[in-house]
Amino acid sequence: MRPMFVYARLCVVAAALVVQGAVPAAAPAQPASPPAAPAPAIAVILAHGYKPAPPFGAGELTPIDPGTTFVETDLPYAILKATSLAPNAVVTLRVIDPNGIAYAVDVKTPQRHGNQPWQKFDFASPIFILGTPLESHLGTWHFDVLLNGEPAGTTAFQWTRATPAELPKIKSAVDQSPQDPDLHWRYGAAFAVFGQLSDAITELQRAMLLDPTYALYPITLGRVYEQQGRTDEAAQQFQKALGLHGSMFDSVFSAWARAELSALQH
Repeated sequence: MRPMFVYARLCVVAAALVVQGAVPAAAPAQPASPPAAPAPAIAVILAHGYKPAPPFGAGELTPIDPGTTFVETDLPYAILKATSLAPNAVVTLRVIDPNGIAYAVDVKTPQRHGNQPWQKFDFASPIFILGTPLESHLGTWHFDVLLNGEPAGTTAFQWTRATPAELPKIKSAVDQSPQDPDLHWRYGAAFAVFGQLSDAITELQRAMLLDPTYALYPITLGRVYEQQGRTDEAAQQFQKALGLHGSMFDSVFSAWARAELSALQH
């Protein structure tokens, strides 16, 4: 199952962040008031190899060393670990590239029996760069966390340029898990980065056969067709992406697809 949360793995610097501004303690004249809730502790880890388990992220992960390139690893994840989160808390996960906000997603913690706060709550969110209009934005990025609209901290990381020498590492992963659509997508998107467009199309089509509901795959394929000058086929893929609803990132993907269609029309 594709993770429902927000995670990222990249060439990065991981940082532990503590949210400031706890609820004020009750005034002495009101001893019956409940004690102040502790400020939630937030930790963000940029990693890969995460194995999600519903309803929350849980599993093994490997932190990314600074200098890692995207295409040489499986999907990067930004792992947000929080404590003392209240039910219905709105958590905003925002990715900022060197040019500004790339995308943001809001998620809400579910209700618990008795409306008790969550002692531990993890979010796992893929950071989508490869195969999208963002893949050429190298340099310093930031992963921001907001709680109920208030900044809770930021984690900086670096995208570095990859080389074709990293392609065999991806192929090895595909050979070991041939039914994993994300691996075929990543393999195809990496081929496209290095200008091997025929191979890119083959892998992206395989990804779409394995998972026809994920909008990122036709967006990436459409961008490859566009590089080949096959604008009609590119437009068909972007239109297809607009009709898919298989991810919490559908609004992000739809915005990318509409932007690609608009660029084609002009």
